[in-house]
Amino acid sequence: MPLLFHYGKCPKTVRQLLEETVKIMVSAFNEKLKAVKEGQLPENLSEEKINAMAEIGKIAFGDIWNDKEADVEKAIAVAWQAYADGIVRVFVNGQEAEYSETDTELDLKDKDEITFVRLAMLAGRMF
Repeated sequence: MPLLFHYGKCPKTVRQLLEETVKIMVSAFNEKLKAVKEGQLPENLSEEKINAMAEIGKIAFGDIWNDKEADVEKAIAVAWQAYADGIVRVFVNGQEAEYSETDTELDLKDKDEITFVRLAMLAGRMF
């Protein structure tokens, strides 16, 4: 079950897409942090939520380990740098939005499927 994002305006470039997505996620994080600080308990995980999380490959309780609000401008800068460095990849309807220093134009439509992939660097050696 995919997450649905509602953007205030349609992003025209990858940079705008990253910026608007980061704003949504930072806002959600900061609201959750505020609720926790005010003593609200996190929601219980229903079977439906567990199944939805299992479908995307990560089941989490949503614990917050840091009590500092996220800075949206810093988060946007980090997201763009990760994309520029190839650590984050963006796909629109299964097609990768290639990185360009001048930004990549997008032609997004309602209900397009956008996938963000964060690559993990692994280290090790074989004997």
